[in-house]
Amino acid sequence: MKKYIFSIFQIFLLFFSFYISILFAYDHQYPPSWYELQNDEGWELIKETERVKIYSKQLEAAPLPAYRAEIFSDVKTDWLADAAWLVEKSTEVFPNAYITDAGIYHRRGDTSYTAYQIFDIPFLSPRLYQFNSMRHGNSIHWIKADTINVTYNPDELLLPPVNFGSWEVEKVGNQSKITYRLCTDPGGNVPLWIVEQANQYNLPLLLIDLETYAKEKIIP
Repeated sequence: MKKYIFSIFQIFLLFFSFYISILFAYDHQYPPSWYELQNDEGWELIKETERVKIYSKQLEAAPLPAYRAEIFSDVKTDWLADAAWLVEKSTEVFPNAYITDAGIYHRRGDTSYTAYQIFDIPFLSPRLYQFNSMRHGNSIHWIKADTINVTYNPDELLLPPVNFGSWEVEKVGNQSKITYRLCTDPGGNVPLWIVEQANQYNLPLLLIDLETYAKEKIIP
């Protein structure tokens, strides 16, 4: 009898593990344009500041071009990646990004969570971004979450139909290189040229703010 119960328990664990693996695989499923966003081919340099370079490339996933922003920093790679991973502190890490609220719905260990950010850009309706984030060393990937219950959007904010991207921090010589990639469509009736101009203006600030927070607030 005990052997029979033990076998039933083993079968239950097997099916439960299989269910969880499917659930997490769905959460981590990459969109078709993901690998096109990640490769370095086809990008056009559209803006260059003293420290930041901004590139764009058109993907099939969205009407807006995708963006890639790069900066070299003297801050340690681990500190920069740790700062980018702190989504619940987005309002502190990125004070110029018009993020009014952010947090984590559900955390899966130290390398995965489902989270949200609310962006309230002047003259536009607030947007609620809901996404799954995965950390692979000093790389962070995020993908729009499609299975979150409507109760997590009580104010019925606009949900952008497209949202995926990544942070990558790597050691290059004596410096850290930060690469930020983004493909998004904010949705709603917004002229695309306004969104493009806003992205080109805000992306350099985004990288500078990340560096500043990592340098001043991340304590090893």
